[in-house]
Amino acid sequence: MLIKFSDSAKTYLDKKIAFYNPARRVPRIILAERSCSGAVFRLFFDAPASEDTVVTVGDIKLHIQADLINEFSGFSLDVEHFFFSTRLRIEPIKQSYRCNCDAKCNQSTALRSQ
Repeated sequence: MLIKFSDSAKTYLDKKIAFYNPARRVPRIILAERSCSGAVFRLFFDAPASEDTVVTVGDIKLHIQADLINEFSGFSLDVEHFFFSTRLRIEPIKQSYRCNCDAKCNQSTALRSQ
């Protein structure tokens, strides 16, 4: 399993961790959405969950569900500028394109008609 992040992502995380640490909130990578264009991940600062695996990279500890680590083979973190703010971009090492197409798109309808 691999977690890697850019220098700017480390700086971003260090600042956020320093802010949320007094409230005992830890950085957790969560699966936000699955779609035909790939899985989307977010970082939240929350109470640690018992099912989380703690991954330490340098001096940063990230909490991640073990099944996500197994499915996506790790994550790459970087920052991006979104309008007037900076946000963390989380990309899986191995992307998954599975979804519930009946609810989210018409790709399954097209596949059934072939």
